[in-house]
Amino acid sequence: MIAVGLSGGTDSAAAAIRLRGEREGLVGVTLVFGEENPPAVSIERAGLLCAHLKIGHVVVDASSPFKTVKDYFCREYLAGDTPNPCVLCNRDIKFGLFLEQAGELGADRVATGHYVRKTGGDGRVWLGRAKEKNSQEYFLGLLSQGAIRGSLFPLHDITREEAREMVAQTGLHIPQREASQDVCFTGVQGYVPFITSYTGFKPRPGDILNRRGVAIGRHRGALFYTIGQRKGLGMGFGRRVYVLGKNMEKNTVTVGEREQWPYRGFFIEQVNLMKAASLHEPLAVRMKVRYRQNAQDALLVPLPGGRVAVRYEGLFSPGQLAVAYDGQDDILCAGIIGLPLKELPDPEA
Repeated sequence: MIAVGLSGGTDSAAAAIRLRGEREGLVGVTLVFGEENPPAVSIERAGLLCAHLKIGHVVVDASSPFKTVKDYFCREYLAGDTPNPCVLCNRDIKFGLFLEQAGELGADRVATGHYVRKTGGDGRVWLGRAKEKNSQEYFLGLLSQGAIRGSLFPLHDITREEAREMVAQTGLHIPQREASQDVCFTGVQGYVPFITSYTGFKPRPGDILNRRGVAIGRHRGALFYTIGQRKGLGMGFGRRVYVLGKNMEKNTVTVGEREQWPYRGFFIEQVNLMKAASLHEPLAVRMKVRYRQNAQDALLVPLPGGRVAVRYEGLFSPGQLAVAYDGQDDILCAGIIGLPLKELPDPEA
């Protein structure tokens, strides 16, 4: 039996409909991460879909384990990094806790409405780009081999528009989301109000510095800014500038032009090997350091002690996920962006 995750939205509904059409034994599971997450109307829609498909529907309270995701989110931001909580949630909750709950329900696999392609060979499994233009494999870059083996992605070869048409044919009213919400628990107000409410931290104005450390303006609070940011700096500088760094302890934000970006790469932490079974020598890859970007050329450099450095010429934000691809748009490996590097270390040192 397959446990299909149902959020009450179109994508997960299409996944369930497609699996049911293949006469798979199903049970619908809705994870609840907190009050109104998902909203009660979404849980009700998931239940109506299950009734339509004549399958069971189970609602699981995941609010307690999900607290670790919110704690991580706040802790990393307050340390000056830019975390991606969806990546952690996918690894630990949606493809961790969910797999455990599915087993207790008698299911041997789970399925979700992610647009991602699953492939395998030589004893390994990995993920890659799906047909949908907004393919979501980036967010699943930290999934383990076991999690991938136990998961199905029924929407791998269709577009979101095709999924919507599939759901519409059921006659059920499942509204299309106007836009995807980056972080499900922060609400429409954004991440700073959530962090201040959750932790009690209060941002305060501070100095905007140039590369020489000279104050050239004032900011609302370093928490509002991310490294690599260009838009929304709150003041005009007469030229295009970026956030080159910030110091949460001193509450300063350093800005400069693109040519003043001081880094040539970064270490990656929590390295998760996917299509690549190992890293023993430098490897040329295509890399994404943000979801909404085209992959760029990069070089993975394995170092003694299992550390991995990346030569990367673009802008990046520590705390975000770095995903390395091959020429087939398959994920070779992924990891969290750590310490920035002004020079790449010598792998022989």
